[in-house]
Amino acid sequence: QIKRVTDALPEKAPAKPKKKRRLLIVSRTAGFRHGSIAIGARAVTLMGDKTGAYLAVHTEDPSYFMPEKLKAFDAVLMLNTTGNCLRGKNEEELKKSLESFVRNGGGLIGFHSATDTYKRWKAYNMMMGGAFDGHPWHKNVPIKNLDPKNPVNAAFGGKGFEVKDEIYQFRADTALPKDRRFLLALDTEKMDVSRGKRKDRLYPISWVSTYGKGRTFYCSLGHRNEIYWNPVVLKHYLAGIQYAFGDLDAPADPTAAGK
Repeated sequence: QIKRVTDALPEKAPAKPKKKRRLLIVSRTAGFRHGSIAIGARAVTLMGDKTGAYLAVHTEDPSYFMPEKLKAFDAVLMLNTTGNCLRGKNEEELKKSLESFVRNGGGLIGFHSATDTYKRWKAYNMMMGGAFDGHPWHKNVPIKNLDPKNPVNAAFGGKGFEVKDEIYQFRADTALPKDRRFLLALDTEKMDVSRGKRKDRLYPISWVSTYGKGRTFYCSLGHRNEIYWNPVVLKHYLAGIQYAFGDLDAPADPTAAGK
């Protein structure tokens, strides 16, 4: 698997870092634990090493969310976290620290079940962008490129694509076009979405947004191991990470604002 990852890694980053960047990868779980966590964390770490975009630290130690530790990083990646993953005697302090970190300019990134994390913490739902509400599809699905000119979507060459993974839907009061800029979504014109719950038939896959002074990027892909050696998805991840750092300029105004 490592060989597959290294063969798939981008050759270079889409933007030159404005300074040396540090990325905190967190994979602590308090619910379902994905088997892809190990390869996912390794892929993201290797991608930073190869491209020079960042230096990654992978942890499941919640003390890294303490302000004195968190301030050493430019962005946090919640990689397949689940549930109330910071629970413990100082949980509220850690939650407050993360929210403050992002609001004051830190980046926040989420892969896959980062939205199956703290689904009843309103600030987190606003930062991450969605709250998991089931995964009706786990098959090869058509993905529509909603924002082909956005630099975070450059990997797709202006086109849609197909991918096999566990596809999420989100609670109806989250993942809304009035709140964030959608990048990818299920192509509902090319597949049957009758198993979905959303009355608006919106099944976004990735998006960017802002929270206070911070930047956020989320992509729901990442359940299956092979996602982390899919070269196109890795390029998308890297662009999203660099957007969250503030190194890659990209429009993040809500999708609905352009209608």
